[in-house]
Amino acid sequence: MSPLKSFDNAPRSSRSWTSSHTALVSTVMLSLSRFALGSTAASAVVDVMATPMSTPLTETRRKRLTIDTISDNLKKMDYAVRGKIAIEADRIADELRSKEGSSKHPFDHIIYTNIGNPHAVQQKAITWPRQVMALLQLPDALGIDHPRVSELFPEDAIKRAREMKKALGGSGIGAYTHSKGVREFRQDVANFIENRDHAEKGSVDVENIFLTAGASEAITMLMSALVKDSNCGVMLPIPQYPLYSATLDLLGGHKVGYNLDEKSNWGLNMKELERSLAEAKAKGINMVGLVLINPGNPTGQVLSPDEVKDIVTFCAENNLVLLSDEVYQENIYREGDKFFSSRRAADELGLIKNDAIQLCSFHSVSKGVMGECGQRGGYVEMVGIDSEVNDCLYKLAASKLCSNAPGQAMVSLMCRGPSPGDASYESHTMEQKAVFEGLKERARLVSNGLDSIPGISCQPATGAMYCFPSVQMPPGAIKASNERGYSPDTLYALDLLQTTGICVVPASGFGQEEGRFGFRTTFLSPESKYVVDSIREHYEAFCSKYSN
Repeated sequence: MSPLKSFDNAPRSSRSWTSSHTALVSTVMLSLSRFALGSTAASAVVDVMATPMSTPLTETRRKRLTIDTISDNLKKMDYAVRGKIAIEADRIADELRSKEGSSKHPFDHIIYTNIGNPHAVQQKAITWPRQVMALLQLPDALGIDHPRVSELFPEDAIKRAREMKKALGGSGIGAYTHSKGVREFRQDVANFIENRDHAEKGSVDVENIFLTAGASEAITMLMSALVKDSNCGVMLPIPQYPLYSATLDLLGGHKVGYNLDEKSNWGLNMKELERSLAEAKAKGINMVGLVLINPGNPTGQVLSPDEVKDIVTFCAENNLVLLSDEVYQENIYREGDKFFSSRRAADELGLIKNDAIQLCSFHSVSKGVMGECGQRGGYVEMVGIDSEVNDCLYKLAASKLCSNAPGQAMVSLMCRGPSPGDASYESHTMEQKAVFEGLKERARLVSNGLDSIPGISCQPATGAMYCFPSVQMPPGAIKASNERGYSPDTLYALDLLQTTGICVVPASGFGQEEGRFGFRTTFLSPESKYVVDSIREHYEAFCSKYSN
């Protein structure tokens, strides 16, 4: 048996690579190589073989990617909506699914009120968009070209599916699309914006629209372009949706907060914006943008046309790119309130015509009455953005090839539903109204119910999907949270979860004024009345528990 074969057959425990093994192999290699290469080349082979490995594979090596070597910005990044409380809720949910764990808790399921995810809490999908989506997913022979398709689907759904498949190049939603999104779908978005804002026909350019995997991807894309270096700052409302602060942390930019006025139902104060901007500039921060969330998240307020115009003017005067988050534009519940877009404000002020504003507006299929979070469909429409920047954003989108085609299709269906007279128009409208009225009633029930609890104060939820109450913390809770190394409202939210199974988000994750504590909850769940009653009962016990 050859020496090499003998080594291969040796027990694994005896295969340590020693200098004698190296010498043995070198001798064999030298004999073979002299015949094939000549003496000079053969000596080079021996030199290589005789060189010991820098770190033998049998020795323990330090891993390259560890918590110590990972990006500092990534470690700093925090997304409270799916943070500590949500992770604990998932752990408990796993226990509840087991026989042994189910007896550990005084409840039998988790009520997830931490995130605006309507279908996860029993909101029904609107029928007509899902019918069209089903036809897009099916092979033609089983869908639009099936001889009995009209027995299963309404004619307007079949017609729209045919039209959309043609727009997709006949390949359906299983193929990559243009990196900005299917042009015909983007045209639906452009027409939707023009109709909504009473804008001049043809004034919205489809080349300034990107279809994205939810509004979140579009927001991240624009912020990545906006934050050039670590000296750049973006103004954020306080409280704000944690996507913005988390993205800025990841990009290494400055978070510059402007406080909303809780006492005036989270209204805007222009002096507060001026103060915030001036202080940031005095620190040498290069201010590049401002985030506006309307209707508000987590605060649920709806801005008046004059307030939106004030913000737009402020951004134009101070050369700030306005990032306008408008994903809750359908969710407006108070009589007399109407959604007024930043784009419409800029148009009516003459800023678009004079190229005096840079504005990026975001919308999504995840909210409104569709609530199609899992479809991951959204868009950004840009105003005043130079073509060279547009090209760079296209390059960024192209690096991901395209957003998912089903999400793009759902955006098209959101922007252009059935028309009056179509087979599905009346049923579609009735379904939308039923969802909206349910949201409206629960907004009233939850905000009024929380506000009626002694020690808890909650502004009316006039829009969006959330309430953001403040909670008076007993002295013992503040002391206990300090000892445990997290905020008092995190302690409260954990206690609420472990006692009732209700999962909320600590207000500290959204930003709030010093000394304020609270939480954010959705009002999506059909168990909303039970949620309010449970919070009432729990808060009384919590205050007693931490009274000293």
